Amino acid sequence: MKFAVAALCALVGAAGCTSAVGVSLDDQSVRDSSGRITVGGEVGVLRLIPGDCFVLGTDEIETVDAVPCEDDHNAEVFAILELADTDWPGNKSVAQVAETGCIDRFRIATGHVFDPVHVAITGYAPSEQSWHDDRKVLCVVTAHDLGSVRGRATK
Repeated sequence: MKFAVAALCALVGAAGCTSAVGVSLDDQSVRDSSGRITVGGEVGVLRLIPGDCFVLGTDEIETVDAVPCEDDHNAEVFAILELADTDWPGNKSVAQVAETGCIDRFRIATGHVFDPVHVAITGYAPSEQSWHDDRKVLCVVTAHDLGSVRGRATK
């Protein structure tokens, strides 16, 4: 099973998530009245919502290239976990809660049993630096080979 939350904890924490008004809060996409992206654009990681599709590159830190799910993409947000309002619990604890929480929510969000042979679940989680302003874990599903797909994984 692949779960890359530990690496992405540091990635998101270094991403400007430490500031409540950084580019991680920008949204250059166009959304319809239901919140679905109709015209792609750069979206800050703190503006992503379940059902958002994007192209996951190698160096995203604060923003991703969001696209309508009908267009080619290789990642989709399927859930968001709200972490407890506590003192910083440590990287290991955040990673463990993120992993368990994302895997537990996969079937509810997609209607499918998690199959680690075909897909990977990645979690974008807060770091110690961003903990004061950010308690969200973004649960993201990708193909193992990061190949492009069209359509939604979520219901």
